Amino acid sequence: MTTRALLIGLEVLVLLACLTLAASVITTKVVRSRREARTSAALAPVRGALIELAAGEPGTGLRLLHNARGATADAIDVAAVGLLSKVRGEPATALVDVLEAHGAIERARADVHHRSTVRRARAVQLLGLARASDSATTISEALEDPALEVRSSAAYAASYLGDAWLAAPVLRAVGQGEGIPAGLAADALLEMGIGITLVLRAGLRDEAPRTRMVAAHVSGAGAFTQTLPELRLCLVGDPDLTVRLEAATALGRIGRESEVVVLASCTSPDQPSELRRACVQALGVLGSTRAHEVLEGLLDDTDPRLAELAAQALLATGPEGRAILERRRAEPAVGTALLLTDLRPVRA
Repeated sequence: MTTRALLIGLEVLVLLACLTLAASVITTKVVRSRREARTSAALAPVRGALIELAAGEPGTGLRLLHNARGATADAIDVAAVGLLSKVRGEPATALVDVLEAHGAIERARADVHHRSTVRRARAVQLLGLARASDSATTISEALEDPALEVRSSAAYAASYLGDAWLAAPVLRAVGQGEGIPAGLAADALLEMGIGITLVLRAGLRDEAPRTRMVAAHVSGAGAFTQTLPELRLCLVGDPDLTVRLEAATALGRIGRESEVVVLASCTSPDQPSELRRACVQALGVLGSTRAHEVLEGLLDDTDPRLAELAAQALLATGPEGRAILERRRAEPAVGTALLLTDLRPVRA
């Protein structure tokens, strides 16, 4: 076979592959459109009642929603699950009552062990959204599911359940194997309240870098001041740079004036540039005049961005910090910081 014939054969194969892919996409869209049309048609008779229920004004339509069966009940369940992520209080409770009347909650409890990954993920998510009683253990088990999709849904469910008992399983799921998304884990932990302090302190000492990173982030975002000793250790000696960056940010948010020393120690030239910048920004957030000497020294740094951040941090410490900059206004980093500050609109 000649080279030309081979090329023609390859072109035909590529064309066939493209046509197959296009046909698959079109088929998927058609199937989805038809399914959505069927759901919309089934929901039409009760749409008004569902809207009233979500708005906290169930009226006479509540019985209609409870008594629905077949395709209409399925459509109501789909819509109710979507609404549960948007409403709270009595409307959410009423939606859960409708789901229970249709048997959706019980089916979800059964589906958490289904062989289908999609079914397991949806089931866990529903149990969390519905704040189903006694579902914390189920969600904890789902956080160890072999499928990432299910583990992620479990973290999402944990954020709605808000049970502090789930803090340890969530943090563990972050660091094991592929790990659940860090953002999902952090959101879930922040919904669990002050009862997770000890778990966060343990997480900051965990072997998995991603677990330490999330624990550091949540410590700062949630103002968990009892984690300060572990945060200091992470900042100074953690082998993972991302953990050190999160620890620096957290110390700036929740630290005291005493944190100036440890943050300043990580601004020296032998430290990674990202860490130096993060620590300077943290010093600015602290706003302590005890950082003046360190920050003024960094105005001459060879890293121009670091010098700019040092100037901004000095401004954040108040009139005394600004006075230092005024004396050095001619320097590029200082002049830029002062100009940007002067251009900001004055709040009424």
